[in-house]
This record gives sequence, structure tokens and C-alpha cells, in this order.
Amino acid sequence: MGGLGAPEIILIIVSLVSLGSIIIFPVWGYNAGSKRTIGAIPGLFLGLFLNFIGIIIVYCTPKVADKNFYNFPPQSSADELKKFKQLFDSGAITESEYNAQKSRILKPNYGGQY
Repeated sequence: MGGLGAPEIILIIVSLVSLGSIIIFPVWGYNAGSKRTIGAIPGLFLGLFLNFIGIIIVYCTPKVADKNFYNFPPQSSADELKKFKQLFDSGAITESEYNAQKSRILKPNYGGQY
């Protein structure tokens, strides 16, 4: 007889699906995780152990370029001087503290780069 019956075909399909979940989802998680803040190795493990749910978790993490999303923009020197002048005028800081902050803000900070 030698033909493939339903049990053999079901066994082949199940083995291909399980092989896909062992190879495809971890590789997908590794590649997606390397572009995100979660990292490649955790992405690999999420894809390996949680399959499609793990891939969804990886894609829910922020991208590497979006890592500094919550940082506030740097203030200008004029804004900082205005803030310390208001603190000085209100009596929250002394004149020496105001002058120290003023000299710190107005001091050139090249950092070795021109």
C-alpha cells in the first residue's frame, strides 16, 4: 500500500507547524528585538516561548530611535537666567547663589569641540 493516509498527512502538517514555531518566531523576535529597546536576545526568547504573542510583545516596546521620547528639550541660557533671576527676586536664593548660577550659565562650555 505505501500511500500517505490522513494520519501521516496530519503528522507532517503538525511537524511543519511546530518546526515553524521553533525557527520562524524566534528569528522574527530576534530581528524585531534588535531594532527595539527590548534587545535581540529577549526578542528571541519571547518568540521561542510565546510564539506570536511574544512577537506582539516585542512590537509593543519602543524603537531604539524613540528611546529618549520623554526627555524634555534643553533650556536656553536665557531661560535659565530668567528662572534664577525670578528665584533671586522672590528671595528663594541668595545673591551669591544667583551669581554662582549666572557665572555657570554664562561660562563658555566648548567641551573640546569647536
